Amino acid sequence: MTQDQSDEVEGLLRCWYEWQCRQSIAMHAKMFYRPADATCRQSITQRTCDEDDEAAYQWADDQQSEQVQLCVDELTIEQRAAISTSMRNKASDASVWRSVRVGEQHVVYQSAKADLYPMLVARHLIRMEVAA
Repeated sequence: MTQDQSDEVEGLLRCWYEWQCRQSIAMHAKMFYRPADATCRQSITQRTCDEDDEAAYQWADDQQSEQVQLCVDELTIEQRAAISTSMRNKASDASVWRSVRVGEQHVVYQSAKADLYPMLVARHLIRMEVAA
């Protein structure tokens, strides 16, 4: 895998990790909080074009992340743990997180990215580069 291909997979994994975090927070919030307050249920707020654009981009990223999730699900447990650990470290800008499930973290992470690449190409999330 070339450096550009690795960077593309890395970008998709970062977007996927952020989506995973948002999903976890939303699920947690649903368990403890009602989705709407009875006093404000009929309230309507005006949206701006920027908010509409942001919502559209967010929707597209969410759809893409769902496809990445399907690919990640096909990896081994060790590879999934390596990806999660690496993404958590990159999100916190530190290398403090480790997983007991993963032996050599960086090697397993790189193999997971290499295994993900053809799956992401097959789902048209990454365009395959053809040598000229």
